[in-house]
Amino acid sequence: MGWNSWNHFGCGINENLIKSTADVIASSPLKAAGYVYVNMDDCWAGSRDAQGNIHPDPNAFPNGIKSLADYVHNKGLLFGLYSDSGEKTCAGRPGSLHYETNDANSYASWGVDYLKFDNCNNDNIPPEQRYPIMRDALNKTGRPIFYSLCEWGEDNPATWAPNVGNSWRTTGDISDSWDSMISRIDTNDQWAKYAGPGGWNDPDMLEVGNGGMTYDEYVTHFSLWCLAKAPLLIGCDVTKMSNETLSILTNPEVIAINQDKLGVQGQKVKSTAVAAKADGATNVVVTDCDPTKPTQQWTIGSDGGIRTASDGRCLDVYNCEDVDTAQVEVYPCHIGNNNAECQSKNQQWNIKFSSGKAGEITSVMDPSKCLDVYDFTGPKVQLYTCNGGTNQQWQLVGNTLRSGGKCLSLDLGAVEVWSGPLADGSKAVALVNRTPSTQLITASWSDIGLSPSQRANVRDLWYRRDVGLFTGSYNTTVNSHGTVLLKVSPR
Repeated sequence: MGWNSWNHFGCGINENLIKSTADVIASSPLKAAGYVYVNMDDCWAGSRDAQGNIHPDPNAFPNGIKSLADYVHNKGLLFGLYSDSGEKTCAGRPGSLHYETNDANSYASWGVDYLKFDNCNNDNIPPEQRYPIMRDALNKTGRPIFYSLCEWGEDNPATWAPNVGNSWRTTGDISDSWDSMISRIDTNDQWAKYAGPGGWNDPDMLEVGNGGMTYDEYVTHFSLWCLAKAPLLIGCDVTKMSNETLSILTNPEVIAINQDKLGVQGQKVKSTAVAAKADGATNVVVTDCDPTKPTQQWTIGSDGGIRTASDGRCLDVYNCEDVDTAQVEVYPCHIGNNNAECQSKNQQWNIKFSSGKAGEITSVMDPSKCLDVYDFTGPKVQLYTCNGGTNQQWQLVGNTLRSGGKCLSLDLGAVEVWSGPLADGSKAVALVNRTPSTQLITASWSDIGLSPSQRANVRDLWYRRDVGLFTGSYNTTVNSHGTVLLKVSPR
């Protein structure tokens, strides 16, 4: 548990920022809640000398790294640093490839307690070869340094990193949005069996407090990271955070789920699709292809409409928004109705692919805008300025529309139950609402590993109050994109 500079500040770091952050963490409820690491990300390094030793940027860190680490330590906190397993960091600063021993010795002499090790500019050397070299170099220093592998999940690090590091990224970088956050925890979920005490799956750092999500979405973000036993590294400006943000980050009963001694990662145990929105709209996403699913079958009409094969609704740009990142959904067709908003051009598309060859799908409303897979991997599908990217290339295969090996699909929305065991025999249970409206969600005891006849106490961890004794199941209403986090204790 701690803080990292990247999500909020990027390269805009200096020693005064790190000191002021340490001051706030040490003097606020954050330290008491367990946040002890103060971690600098990329852009601290300046140059490497003739002996191969790394030196900090003299303008941003005029007093050196050891002085800064001493300052953090004197606050009763721990100090973390960043480097890269390539020749240069992702921001173009000197990396550690071929200098692992030099850098590990420098880190130890400075009093570093945590190393995040990135994956840019790596000369195409497999990560399974690169990352153990720094592990061995750190171990030889004799100083305990938490080793965080940031390999982005590219070579399935969960299958080999437990013998290399203390945590390993299972995903690409997170951003401060619902789609990014929820896709990261979905990806992380598939690797649950590989995590445990001493080695943790890492779906990336927290965005809570950065302003891109709603309160309910941040509650979901924090709840699922805690249930997944993910590292809790705050990514906002703690010197300016709101009381609401502080209340999310310091809830002791929620944090206790993350820090539970059993150390078993909670998982998604049930997902139930929910019908379309009240206005007849349904979100679309890209997902793994299964041509047998009606939700992935489409027809293309001579009128420019792309329709669902199941019910004939049209692929639609929401509210005729002619802007980058505009939402794409399906909606009851109104092509041919010139009284409709933007003369129905938001439901008409120019198809630029041909049989056996991928191509763009552009909007008749604005032919400079393409149907685009967000961040190349989705799941969100959006309208975005055409740029020739592979995430804007589509192909019709049978009745499926495919981009990057994934299929365009109706996202009916889902209500989910996530659960994991705790050291005292209880179950941590998250009721997650991924739909755009309030939903009643039920956790059945059979879904969370309890006997249907078991009587259990249910405690709401966000409200920090017992709800009552229940047998067989428990249900409650959950806000759109919200989560109710429970502790279910057999009696």
